[in-house]
Amino acid sequence: MANHRLYDKFVARFGETIPEGKESFVNSLISEAEDKVLDITGRNEVPVQLESLVVKLSVIAYNKAGAEGESSRSEGGISRAFDDLPEDDKARLINYPRKVGVIHAADNE
Repeated sequence: MANHRLYDKFVARFGETIPEGKESFVNSLISEAEDKVLDITGRNEVPVQLESLVVKLSVIAYNKAGAEGESSRSEGGISRAFDDLPEDDKARLINYPRKVGVIHAADNE
């Protein structure tokens, strides 16, 4: 189960009440976001400084639910584009001090 503190931060950032029965879904999104941050940083635990990014990625995933695999969508004259990891957040993760021994492909370019 995801960290209760991160769940509370998710609720605060989401700005609405989480529908009843969606708590486990939200916790799975938080867990997936944590995994993404850990994969990129090469760490075993999410640094406190990156918890806000975990929450942000979780909210993005929640809002994108049902549109997985889509990069954009148009309905009734409304167009939406999706980005799994916004460029500024990607840069923040890639530039975060990594655990010793973790090498990114970009480091070799």
